Amino acid sequence: MDEINSWEEIENKEFFKQFIDGESKKNDIGQVLSVAQQINKLGQAIEILNAELQRQVLANHKDLLSQATWVEKLVGVLSVMQSHVQSLLSAVERLRGKIIDPFNRIETQTIVLARLHETSDLLRRVARMQHLSKRLHSQMTTNNMQGPDIIKAANSLHELEQLMTDTDLNGLDVIADDQQAVKSHRATVQRIATHTLSQGLQTMDRTKVSTAVQVFQNLGIVNGAVDNIIDSVLSEIEKIATDSLDVTLATNQDTGKRAAPGRAAIPSPGSSGNLRTRIWENLERLFQDTLYTHCLQIELLQRILLEHHAKGLDRLSQQFWNKVNGLLSKVLVERAQGSSFVKQALEGEYPKFLRIFLDLRKRLKERSQSIGIYNIDHDVLLPFENAYLSRSVSRLLDPVHNMFSGEGLPTQDEIDSLIRTVTNELSVSLVDDGLSTVVARNVGKAIRLFCLKCEQGLLVGGEASQVIDTPTTVQQTNVSLANLLYYLCSQISRVTANLSGLPSEGNAVISTALKEIDTLTKNILSPLLASIADAIESIILTMHDDAEFREPTSSSSSNSSSSSPLGKEINCSLYMRELQGFILRAVNTFLVPYKNQTIVAECCKSVTSRCIELFVRNACLLRPLTEYGRAKLIVDFGQIEVAVAPLCRAGQLGSSEQQQYRTLRALKALLPLSPDEIVQKVLEGDGECGVPPSLVLLHLFSTAPPELLSPHQSAGWSVTRLSQWMDKNTNERDRLAFCSGPLERYQLTVRQQNLPTFHPLFPLMRRLANLNEH
Repeated sequence: MDEINSWEEIENKEFFKQFIDGESKKNDIGQVLSVAQQINKLGQAIEILNAELQRQVLANHKDLLSQATWVEKLVGVLSVMQSHVQSLLSAVERLRGKIIDPFNRIETQTIVLARLHETSDLLRRVARMQHLSKRLHSQMTTNNMQGPDIIKAANSLHELEQLMTDTDLNGLDVIADDQQAVKSHRATVQRIATHTLSQGLQTMDRTKVSTAVQVFQNLGIVNGAVDNIIDSVLSEIEKIATDSLDVTLATNQDTGKRAAPGRAAIPSPGSSGNLRTRIWENLERLFQDTLYTHCLQIELLQRILLEHHAKGLDRLSQQFWNKVNGLLSKVLVERAQGSSFVKQALEGEYPKFLRIFLDLRKRLKERSQSIGIYNIDHDVLLPFENAYLSRSVSRLLDPVHNMFSGEGLPTQDEIDSLIRTVTNELSVSLVDDGLSTVVARNVGKAIRLFCLKCEQGLLVGGEASQVIDTPTTVQQTNVSLANLLYYLCSQISRVTANLSGLPSEGNAVISTALKEIDTLTKNILSPLLASIADAIESIILTMHDDAEFREPTSSSSSNSSSSSPLGKEINCSLYMRELQGFILRAVNTFLVPYKNQTIVAECCKSVTSRCIELFVRNACLLRPLTEYGRAKLIVDFGQIEVAVAPLCRAGQLGSSEQQQYRTLRALKALLPLSPDEIVQKVLEGDGECGVPPSLVLLHLFSTAPPELLSPHQSAGWSVTRLSQWMDKNTNERDRLAFCSGPLERYQLTVRQQNLPTFHPLFPLMRRLANLNEH
């Protein structure tokens, strides 16, 4: 058995915890040990605890003695306090006996006084009620000609109701008759006030309306009275609107007799026109008379209410107008669903219906004393607007489909019919900017459909772009389509110009659609102009085959002076005459038939620019070039402007074309100069002379020695390939760098052959080539 040496072990051992902690559960250790062992362990633990207590007492003897002394003093103090508390309780009991009886008597008297006060107040209210009841009776039974004084009666009724509300007077026989009289007089006053208000609104009498409002305010039912008036007006409007669109009533009004019982009144074909006229007259009266009058009445009522400082009714007119819109939406939809004739009238002549609505809104808003907003709720119009626009777009698109349904092209009469439809649709829609804009979008759809049909009818291929023979049937068809597009564009532009009321947004929509016609016309012209440009390039390339640029004019001439142009007549080259003849024939044969010459001129600008660019480029590539050839080339520079003149008949040149003209004329001015002067002009002007340095450098190759090859010869290219490279590489530095290659090879050749000097042109050309480093 384990020995126990300290009291800490007693605390930590599981066996002793069941004796120390009363809440811990009994463990299984006690069951393992025998009784003798358990008694032995407990004995050891008691001895250790006794020893520990003795040790603690010896160690803290002074503190324990001090605490024992203070305990005795505390017992004495508590005994004194207990005697004092007993004395205090006795005094409190004596004081309670002196207070409780007076308090009970005062409480009883207070209850009696409160009951007397309630009875006195009740009697005072009964007396006041009897007095007011007599005064009310006298106010209701006045013998003047104007009848009861309902304003004063309403005041009395209001006070009586306050008395009856604040205090429960039920069951008092003395005022039972007065209570019944108050109820009766209240109903009478309310009935008279309602009648007065109705009469005042019908006659627009401010006095009567103000009187009625004052009565309702005194009665405290002004909101309910206003709601009743609004409901009554809306019911009247609903009845009139329903009757206005009732085909049966309209038919009976036309025939002067009612339909037979059990038979529907179906309008006959002969009376349908009169019936539609009758319906529109009814709608005019509904909007311009009934709705206008009621809106004025509600405005008058709102002004009177504001003068009387009624709360929550400052937007009465707007709320009434919103309810009218909702009511009209319901009635119109119901009538349209119930009668196909009404539906056709409202949908087919929707702009007329919209105009009636807008006229009412305009009349209401343009008055000087108008206080309502009167915005149109588009939910009222939306079903009929959608149906009308659906029919409108069909009326615009169907003619386009029909005119392209056959094998031939549309005729001008068919386009005129479409123009008349467009004019009619736009004119009818001018009643409202929003409707005009939507119809304009439909017109734009018709224009785009026409363009699509024309594009589908275009013919492409070699026959559509050939410029050598007379115009083919394919080209004539494309010209006809382009002219039809131009006719449609010009006529629609004339229509929109004459419609002064068309909103700017609608005008912009149509203008955007018309631009697609110009785009399609450009697409029609594009392959033809590309062929013309290719033919022009082919003709210009033949200048390199012209021997007159590099040979004397006469084969019999043998001396060097024969190459001088002095004393000889110089005409333009054969290729130039061919170019002038081709351009003039191409314009007259292939471009003049197009009636939209504005677009033709615009498209020809690029051809003009390309022609001048190719001429200048190939003129600089001519090699060799004699003095006579140079003089002949100068003449060609003057004739190229004559050649491209037919392409520039109309319209102003763009910036690109003007730049090409400046380059042409600047290079023409440089041709007569010596190489030194040419290079000096370019270097001094630093590009301002109008000729790119790369072109001047190519031109200087024309008089260079054979060992100084041209750039394209050095690269093994043809003139055509060099031209294509220059089209792709427009940067001047890249071109100068390309031209520098032959110069470097020439310099290397001279050094390898140990020649004493370079050709005089080489330093000049080198100075131009070095410009790409700046």
